[in-house]
Amino acid sequence: MMKKQMEKAFLVFLSLLGVGLIPIWFRKRPRKDWTIVFLLAGFLAGMLDAYVTARKLVEYPTRLFGKKLNISLLFDYVLLPNMGVLYNQFSYKSGFWMSVAKALMFSMPMTVVEYHLEKHTNLIVWRKWNWFYNFTSVTLFLWLERGFIAFIRKFTGSKAIMRKWKRRLRRFL
Repeated sequence: MMKKQMEKAFLVFLSLLGVGLIPIWFRKRPRKDWTIVFLLAGFLAGMLDAYVTARKLVEYPTRLFGKKLNISLLFDYVLLPNMGVLYNQFSYKSGFWMSVAKALMFSMPMTVVEYHLEKHTNLIVWRKWNWFYNFTSVTLFLWLERGFIAFIRKFTGSKAIMRKWKRRLRRFL
């Protein structure tokens, strides 16, 4: 019983930490990009976690919210989106290889923490999952998110880009 209370207290701490990070990353510009990254990460993480838990690869025996839901609301909608925003801010002006290295710098510690939580708590149970799958999925998730926001920036960016596309359209019309 004491262990379960400690786990719940840890989840409350992580919830407060995750919610507390939002005003910090929101102060940096461009806010639109960070909001898109945060919302996209929550959406994708929720969908992927629903798939993974439905296939019984991962379980979350101790949850703070939503006993009826099999997913981890805290991880999917608060912690991973925050990490995605911080990664994107950290790698904002990095080239491809540097952004890959920075993604590894973010996903390695997260995998170590999740591995420790899986081994020593009842917060997460990996059934047909392991640290390598976790590491790979988080790294790919960060790259996908960064690629998506780069795509958005390319087509909604500066006025010069818009003028260039208008000129191209005029040539064809």
